[in-house]
Amino acid sequence: MTTSPHGDPPLRLVQLSDTHLSRWDGPLRRNFRTLAGFVNDTLRPDLVIHAGDSVLSNPDAEEDFLAARELLGLIRAPMLFIPGNHDVGEPYERTWWTATADRVARYRRHFGPDRWLHWFGDVALIGLNSQIFGIGLAEEDEQWQWLAAVAREVEGRATIVFLHKSFWTGYCGSDGRQGAIDPADRDRILDILRGSRLLGVSNGDVHRYRKTWRGEQFELWGPSTAFLVHREETQKLPAGLEQLGVVLFEFVGEQVKTTFQTTPGLEEVEVGGFGESKLIRGEIRAAMELHQAAAAH
Repeated sequence: MTTSPHGDPPLRLVQLSDTHLSRWDGPLRRNFRTLAGFVNDTLRPDLVIHAGDSVLSNPDAEEDFLAARELLGLIRAPMLFIPGNHDVGEPYERTWWTATADRVARYRRHFGPDRWLHWFGDVALIGLNSQIFGIGLAEEDEQWQWLAAVAREVEGRATIVFLHKSFWTGYCGSDGRQGAIDPADRDRILDILRGSRLLGVSNGDVHRYRKTWRGEQFELWGPSTAFLVHREETQKLPAGLEQLGVVLFEFVGEQVKTTFQTTPGLEEVEVGGFGESKLIRGEIRAAMELHQAAAAH
């Protein structure tokens, strides 16, 4: 274990992501109970960040938000949350999946702020809602204004940004959706935070662990705790570790070390291959049909 020059142990932060919890029992809920015990008893972090997709799939399923919040309460450390596409919807499009003000409000009601600044020792942690970019919500404008104010607070300080979608590395999923934030939004974030010393950016969403570098700054993809993507899908994605787990950050001053942490006892299921996935499909199909019917009138 790395220690500070004064012999103090490092501050420990765990990033978990894509828990995909719901009201239905099954391997995803079992996996999270196993994970919570591992985080609490083995990793023992000072802080936990959930990098999005707390709920299974339907951003309008109130029952799933209630169930997810209850299960996430098993984590004993303080927690911060940022939303994913299954929590509030998708950015950059105009479909049933689009993020809406109502969905953002529901998320905030259950999980607290969808953007935040948190000082963790000597490092500023910034959480952003990547799901509201490019759709014209008032919440998007408010977030840009908020980030500009935060930039003044973190000027000259070491900073890490957390969000759900990939920051630098673009890719396209099997459904055709872009997997990263738009380069214009990325560049705007970097410009706003240019006065800080950005150490790196960390996200969820891709269900794989991957750490790369952009000069002196890291881009980290956190793994899912719930399920793996289809093997055929993995061939279309940038290289990464296909394994369930979490990421441990250890901070000594402004220095940070990150490591993938496998979680003993997790069931490695693939998307679509478990009961909860089959149950949610009909629910989402019905919701999309209602949306399409309403749009046609």
